[in-house]
Amino acid sequence: MRQGRLVATGAMLAFCLFALWQSLLLSLTDRLGPGPGFFPFWLALIGIVLSLALLVSIWREPRPATDASIEEVRILPHGWGALRCLAIVGLLAAVTIAMEFVGFRLAMLVFNAALVIALGERRWWIIAVFAVLGSFGVYYLFTTWLDVLLPTGQFGI
Repeated sequence: MRQGRLVATGAMLAFCLFALWQSLLLSLTDRLGPGPGFFPFWLALIGIVLSLALLVSIWREPRPATDASIEEVRILPHGWGALRCLAIVGLLAAVTIAMEFVGFRLAMLVFNAALVIALGERRWWIIAVFAVLGSFGVYYLFTTWLDVLLPTGQFGI
């Protein structure tokens, strides 16, 4: 298990180093402010720092004494965890298809409500607040403040 975490963290470190190198090929600033390489540069730098910290913590943890003390470790979820993962993947596929037909706001409203339910929340007011803010609030933020066009669908909503 320890070796797997070391390999995965090393792969993440390599990916972040590659992203940092690629971001340095772009301009970090332009005449209006941050350039196209600004956010990738900082995200890659944060990823490198976090990967190094995780590598150090994995490296410093004690090793198991014998192979007999190692329990069977499941990597993929099973039981209710697997059902939740499948539900989330199914919801992502459905919202991808539905977004062009019903628009961003309605598709994300249903998606956010179903997502919170699939993750185990049962209080209706939390589901409603998350769904409305995650659909209509995000739509307002992107269209009004960021001038990003999002699909409106056949209903104009």
